[in-house]
Amino acid sequence: MMKHFRFALFLIAALAFNLNVNAQYVTSHAKIVMPGQQKGMYYALPRTVIQLDFVVEEIELIEGPYSDYVYLVGADEYVTGNGKEYRLADVRMSTYAEADPNATFFVAMNTKKGEGSEFVLNSKGILQGIGIEPAVTVAPPVYPMYPQNVAKADKSFKYQYGSNAMRGEEQLAHNAAEMVSRIREEKIKLITGFQETPFTLETYRQMLADLEEMEAEYLSLFIGKRIVTTTVKTVYVTPTKEVPTQTIGKFSPITGFTTNVAGVGTLITLQAISLNTTGNINEPSQSAVESLSHENKLFYRIPETVNVRLTIGNETIIDRRETMAQFGVFMLAPLGRNKMTLDPNTGQIISMGME
Repeated sequence: MMKHFRFALFLIAALAFNLNVNAQYVTSHAKIVMPGQQKGMYYALPRTVIQLDFVVEEIELIEGPYSDYVYLVGADEYVTGNGKEYRLADVRMSTYAEADPNATFFVAMNTKKGEGSEFVLNSKGILQGIGIEPAVTVAPPVYPMYPQNVAKADKSFKYQYGSNAMRGEEQLAHNAAEMVSRIREEKIKLITGFQETPFTLETYRQMLADLEEMEAEYLSLFIGKRIVTTTVKTVYVTPTKEVPTQTIGKFSPITGFTTNVAGVGTLITLQAISLNTTGNINEPSQSAVESLSHENKLFYRIPETVNVRLTIGNETIIDRRETMAQFGVFMLAPLGRNKMTLDPNTGQIISMGME
């Protein structure tokens, strides 16, 4: 019995010695590594994050003081009461890469000084390559800013005739309607050249703009005002193979956009449908990735093409293809005295050469 035990110890020692001699690198999933027990480094492969920017218009409704006499100016649409309503003006989608906690690995190194390869990571801990020059970081796209505030003066009625009760509201409304008619006549004269007065083009444009502004102000006495404030609300979504569909929130013309799915509103859903572009690749099992160590090999990832669809209720807002790293498959590449470049957005090998 003691003889067999000694033989087993000899085999374990021999295997450990063989590992130290032949394996310059041993790659293991981060979850099975005991911190501080080995010399080496951690690296991550990327996952793709979807950024959704919801451009929402908050519209403050202000009823005009002469809304009861809107027929005098021939308007069909007008504000019938003070309040607020919301409009989804736009939805913008972009993607970026971040370190994937489920694809973080530890490389144990058994190399002498000058024999090992240089590992290059970006600031997020994502592996860019081995024995290469660091890649230049590309800044994400910058979208134009939207106005966040509206001047208080925009909410007042510039040409309202004071509070002279002696004249009566109906008479004031008729006076304002008459001003609208006169302004429209002046616009027609200006456009047709009825006055036969020579103007420079710049003067003509300014006069027309002044008349249109005045007309709009007088009309607001009847149709009211809609004061628009635009805000951008950003949501980050990371779909996975296991959870390809996620509810983002709700939108309602009454309450606007919210990430809370309770209450009123139409559900907003993001669906990521794999197109199975990596279906013919025989990938290692999940247990092999997470529980086994691999000598002189490095994990990389072949990404998947995914159809991303954003819907609000039954209406499709966005429908396009994207490359999603986390939908892809893990693979092993030989690791030694070689050069290798990985795409920091997908984890795919884009160049490799042996020394």
